[in-house]
Amino acid sequence: MHHLVYTSTATLPFAETELRQLLAHWRATNARLGLTGVLMYSEGDIMQVLEGEQAQVQALFSRIAADARHRGVTKLADGPVPERAFADWSMRFRAVASSDFQQHLERLSGASGPASDLAPLLEAFMASDAW
Repeated sequence: MHHLVYTSTATLPFAETELRQLLAHWRATNARLGLTGVLMYSEGDIMQVLEGEQAQVQALFSRIAADARHRGVTKLADGPVPERAFADWSMRFRAVASSDFQQHLERLSGASGPASDLAPLLEAFMASDAW
């Protein structure tokens, strides 16, 4: 099992209706590819965790990095993990306040390993009203 965590900034912020339409497409794609994960969004800032077979994760990330809707794509983590942290979610989504986004980014940047990297993010999503 492999995971990849990245951040980026949308070239144009997404409206809620647009995000809901895109999420339906992304969830179907992830389900087809056997990928799971979460997506956090705040005023154009994006943080995503992708999990699955390494080839599938890397291929999807390559498409994301080349997508004109993203700029400043930065990997925070990329490597093997013993198991999925988000096995039940083809694409869990949560829009958060900018301050919450920055807090999660700081936690992930200061974490020392795959399990500790994802623990704060998982806790936040479990306690949220994600869609």
